[in-house]
Amino acid sequence: MTTHDAGGASDAPFRSGFVAILGRPNMGKSTFLNRVLGQKIAIVSHKPQTTRTRILGVLHRPGAQLVFLDTPGIHKTGKNRLNKAMVGAAFEACREVDAAVYFVDAQQGITPGDVEILQKLPLGGAPLYLAVNKADLLADKAALLPILDAASKCGVTFSEIAPISALEGDNVTRLVDLLADAMPEGPQYFPDDQVTDQPERFIAGEIVREKLFTHLKQELPYSVGVEVESFKEEGRVLHFHAAIVTARDTQKRIIIGAGGAMIKKIGTAARFELEKLLGCQVMLKLFVKVKKDWFDNPRLLREMGYPDELSDLGGGSDDAAS
Repeated sequence: MTTHDAGGASDAPFRSGFVAILGRPNMGKSTFLNRVLGQKIAIVSHKPQTTRTRILGVLHRPGAQLVFLDTPGIHKTGKNRLNKAMVGAAFEACREVDAAVYFVDAQQGITPGDVEILQKLPLGGAPLYLAVNKADLLADKAALLPILDAASKCGVTFSEIAPISALEGDNVTRLVDLLADAMPEGPQYFPDDQVTDQPERFIAGEIVREKLFTHLKQELPYSVGVEVESFKEEGRVLHFHAAIVTARDTQKRIIIGAGGAMIKKIGTAARFELEKLLGCQVMLKLFVKVKKDWFDNPRLLREMGYPDELSDLGGGSDDAAS
C-alpha cells in the first residue's frame, strides 16, 4: 500500500487511477480537462470532432493522482481510416479505466445517439458518471428533470449525475472529488511535475490546428491536418516549422488566402499562444502541402502522428450515432 505524506505522516491510502472522458462531439470534454488541470493541453473549438487522438492529462492531488484520458467525440464513422481511428480511440480508452465520465449537453439532453453509445461502452464494471455540461445555461433546475428521467431509462447505471459548467467551472471540483474517492489504492503513475504524456511538439502542432479551426470557420475542410517538420530549441528561441496538410489544391488556396493573408493570420495567432504557453520566443514557419486523401492512407496517417491501429479499434463503433 502506498501512502502520501503531505507535510506530515498520514495513514490514508494513496489513491490513483485512470478516468476516461467520453461523449459525442462538441460536448465540452477538452474544456473540462483543461479546467481540471488548470492549464491548456487539449485544443478546443466550437466545431465538432476537434480532438482526433487520445489526450492524457494528469491531476495531482494530496493523497491522489487522477489520470484523465480525453477522447475524440464518438460519432457515426465515415469510411475513411481517420474517422474510424477517432471513434476507435474513444472505445479503446474505456477498456482498462477505473472510472468514466460521459458528457452530454444540458440543452440537448440525452439523445438516442447517446443511449446507443452508452449501451456499447466496454467499461468492464468501472463506475460511470454522467456530466451534464453547460448546466449554467438552463433557466432553472427544473430543466434538469427530463435529463434525470432519460438517464434512468437508458439501460446503464450512473454512479452520480453531475450538472456542471466546464467553461465556468461550476460544480467541476465536486465531480473531481467524486472521481478521486472512486479511485483504488495504487501507485503514483507520473511524477509531480508531469501533466501530460504528449511531447511539446505534438501540443504545438495541435495549437496550429486549433487556429485553423478558429480563423477558417465554416470554410475549414475537415480533411486538414498539421505535420510538425522541425521543432528545435536554440537558447531561449524555439524554431518551429509545420506543414498544414490538406487533400485538395482548392483547400490549399483557402488556407493561404489572398496574398498569403490567411496563413499569416493563423501563424501569428499560433505563435502568440505558443510563446505564452512555453515561455520563450517562437520563430514559426507555416506552409501548406497537398497530400491527396491523406486521411485514408495508413502511411500518411502515421507520418501525421496518428496511431498505427487505424481501423476497428473499438469494435462495432460504426453504428454509434452522432
